[in-house]
Amino acid sequence: MILKDTFYTIESQTETETGWKCGLSLNASHPIYQAHFPGHPVTPGVCIVQLAKEIASVCHATSFFLCGLRNVKFLRIIDPLERQDLFVHLSAGRTDEQGQLAVPVSIKSGTTVFASMTLTLMPHGEEEAQPALQARMERLRLCVVIPTYNNSGTLVDVLRQTLRYTRSVIVVNDGATDCTASVLERFAGRIDVVSHAPNKGKGYALKRGFERARELGYEAAVTLDSDGQHDVADLEAFVRQAEIHPGCLLTGQRMTKGKMPLRNIMGNRFSNFWYTVQTGRRLSDTQNGFRLYPLTVMKHMRPFSTRYEAEVELLVRTAWKGIPVFPVPVSVYYAPESERVTHFRPGKDFFRASILNTVLTLLAVCYGYPRLLCRKLFSIKQKR
Repeated sequence: MILKDTFYTIESQTETETGWKCGLSLNASHPIYQAHFPGHPVTPGVCIVQLAKEIASVCHATSFFLCGLRNVKFLRIIDPLERQDLFVHLSAGRTDEQGQLAVPVSIKSGTTVFASMTLTLMPHGEEEAQPALQARMERLRLCVVIPTYNNSGTLVDVLRQTLRYTRSVIVVNDGATDCTASVLERFAGRIDVVSHAPNKGKGYALKRGFERARELGYEAAVTLDSDGQHDVADLEAFVRQAEIHPGCLLTGQRMTKGKMPLRNIMGNRFSNFWYTVQTGRRLSDTQNGFRLYPLTVMKHMRPFSTRYEAEVELLVRTAWKGIPVFPVPVSVYYAPESERVTHFRPGKDFFRASILNTVLTLLAVCYGYPRLLCRKLFSIKQKR
């Protein structure tokens, strides 16, 4: 029997450093109360256990079987007519070797504890738990690489959504100093983690992520930001295009939800212009971090740049290598300025980008364009 939205309603759900805090309202007119406790409603213990299991499923975005209970304590009666500020506190839990998840739960109102227990949960059958894109990504030998630095507030949701589509996930902890490490511990056994300290920049994190992907036998990698700007559902579009265009670099083309900040607009136009100068190709969005890199075709290519400009560098160098590039329309969400977390340093990063573009333009004259010309002449000769 499902109790959610009839017996109780989740009014709020807050992410904490160790798990979740969910605010509830109980429905005193529910038939369970009317049948067993008319006039003096008391919340039965079995209903408390069931709602705890259901809330764990909501927070983990996974359907569970309840395998067992430990340390069960019903300390005070929960009267739905009196309890208007009831909160369920859930730990993220730990998964054992059998795949069972142990989740400590407590039900409180202020400092008053009404019940506590540890649930032992098992995800539903393998067929139901299979991520939506797992089989297709395995055929493509494709993984997701997520570099992250001090984005613990959005990382949990990004990982939870990504795991709905694939288990082939590599997270690069780029020297984070917030609670990123504890967030990643919640997903132990479900993701592969690469860590280094101190922070060395996105370019270095991508390099480490690509190296790990190759070690694990992947032939391509989708890069995804951890700040919540990208819609993880767009992974399906990348997989579909990778099936149509194998061995090509796919780059996201932003379809914004909300107004794009002026800094992003100007930076993108600046980058687009120099990309055309350096490669002879045109792209309308050269700064989107949502991409699919064909690692096998790129061979041992690594970014020389260590920070944001590394993504532009890789675009230019893959163009010189003759790797086709296809844009993939993707959604991007820009949070309000007060909620936005950015590690972009306008002065330093713009200066670094300017230096990189100067170097790439010089290399384009003496290396990039001659190589493209030789490849074109060789292709014409082959056709004859």
